[in-house]
Amino acid sequence: MTKDPRHIAFSILLESGTGRVTLDRALDRHDPKILALPLKDRALCHAIVFGVLRHRGRIDHLIRAFSSRPFDRLDAGVLEILRVALFQMVFLDRVPDFAAINTAVQLTKQTISKKSTGFVNAVLRQAAREYKDIDIPSASGQFFAHLRVACSIPKWLGSRWTGVYGQDRTLALCQSLMEIPPLTLRVNRLKTDRHTLAKQLRESGRDTEDTRFSPDGLDLTGPGICISNLPGYPEGLFQVQDEAAQMVSQVLNPCPGESILDACAGLGGKTCHMAQLMENRGRIVAADIDAAKLDRLEAEASRLGICIVEGAAMDVSRATTKDTHGYFDRVLVDAPCTGLGVIRRNPDTRWKRSIKDIQRMAARQKKILNAAASLVSPGGTLVYAVCSCEAEENQEVIDYFLARRKDFIPDSSGMARTAAKLFSAAPDRAWFKTFPDPGRMDGFFVARLKRKECP
Repeated sequence: MTKDPRHIAFSILLESGTGRVTLDRALDRHDPKILALPLKDRALCHAIVFGVLRHRGRIDHLIRAFSSRPFDRLDAGVLEILRVALFQMVFLDRVPDFAAINTAVQLTKQTISKKSTGFVNAVLRQAAREYKDIDIPSASGQFFAHLRVACSIPKWLGSRWTGVYGQDRTLALCQSLMEIPPLTLRVNRLKTDRHTLAKQLRESGRDTEDTRFSPDGLDLTGPGICISNLPGYPEGLFQVQDEAAQMVSQVLNPCPGESILDACAGLGGKTCHMAQLMENRGRIVAADIDAAKLDRLEAEASRLGICIVEGAAMDVSRATTKDTHGYFDRVLVDAPCTGLGVIRRNPDTRWKRSIKDIQRMAARQKKILNAAASLVSPGGTLVYAVCSCEAEENQEVIDYFLARRKDFIPDSSGMARTAAKLFSAAPDRAWFKTFPDPGRMDGFFVARLKRKECP
């Protein structure tokens, strides 16, 4: 049964649903089982995992309609089995209802209890007959209920966004978060160029489209894209990275021969991009509190042919120049955040965040930014970025920082080269935001600052 894609999807959803394990970590843990599946079943497994999370509002609406038990008293495992089955029944035309129901009943018997199989069977059989008759609340009459059911947006978040953007913009934004995003690649210019890679991908049967704002990006669409099977992957011709994330390194604008600190490097998408912009000449210190991520970063840099990155397992919020052996020409703070700007790609985020998380992250971001700023050389550049469009995590962090660090000033001149592409005219500000609508990219905030020269 463990080789069944539905069982694996159920296990991933159950583990990540606890809140103690992220979706990425749960996927990594089950990756050997997924890779052992035939390609078609592998695609089904991923479709179920991401589809259940993306459409959970609608699915739970149906469970409430057909369950004889109170929703909040359902066993966690039973609830995830119902979600997996209903997603297939409602959203996957190629899966017959009876197949989804039978698999769910067998899965319940094997993982929960025989006693629960009758309940699961009854709910799903009634749903198969009547789910098309269950209405979605209208946006005009029940706005927040509509967002919850049609767009899987919790009420607290929908209410928050409506207060900032108004109903029309919030509805458009929430609808865009239901779309499956393209797979965006960043061309490795150390080894190839965008035109050559696009031609190579098209010859293999993949449709590509140049990204609108990043000169290094390619969007790929279509189901069942296995990254490691794409032509050019083993040779390190590209890296997966959203267009908005690509623009962060462009705003920093690292130059060959410089010394750079990536203060919160993670798995190194921006680290490797910076190395490519530097033509693999200079020094990049990739710092992260998680040493395991740095091991993966090192392997990725090797695949891309990058040799100027030094991993450093450290908490930058506590670091000094003694830890980093001096100052840096440029420092990137891609700070830990709520991730509310990347819900399209990480649909579990909407179910795991709260207003307290925004406040908690903002406090952490201020601490990291202040410490990292002290590692910037006089006259050097500091870029702050988060994949969140919440004011507490972006503009308020910058305002707080600038009010206390008089040795830094906004650097709007350094922003024009990249941000001018996003606005009708070159901006007179040192920051910008991107949104999933209508730019087809993730939600990011990016600010560029400069440390004053010593008097």
